[in-house]
Amino acid sequence: MSTQQKTILRDLGNGLVLRRSTPEDADALVEFDTGILGDNEADKQRLAAWIRDLLTRPHPTFSPGNFTIVEERSSGRIVSSLTLIPQTWTYEGVEFGVGRPEVVATHPDFRKRGLVRAQFDEVHKWSADRGDMAQAITGIPYFYRQF
Repeated sequence: MSTQQKTILRDLGNGLVLRRSTPEDADALVEFDTGILGDNEADKQRLAAWIRDLLTRPHPTFSPGNFTIVEERSSGRIVSSLTLIPQTWTYEGVEFGVGRPEVVATHPDFRKRGLVRAQFDEVHKWSADRGDMAQAITGIPYFYRQF
């Protein structure tokens, strides 16, 4: 069984599978996410460096399996992804766990199929399993309220 087969979370139907990332996904995720989210070359370079760091370098709270990937089975290509970054926040001296969804992207040909919703359902479970008190999105608030 391949590493990617071991990371499968569930079959989404229509030839798509939801799985966890591995360090081996770094190049494919960089290519996918920068292609969808990079507005200019400087943005693409910053995003690429961040994704590579998250997946391949030691991090105090993040593990290489913290990205969700929706993959097309027939081609193996990534069609949607997001990540959940575990953080510890403090309010009035009280520390609590927070899951921070980031780097949310879907290929235009695969939008409006519920792929981001399926990934958010999964990362909500991850946060609950860790005992996070909240999830915080620092991106586009009006868009993410639906999730």
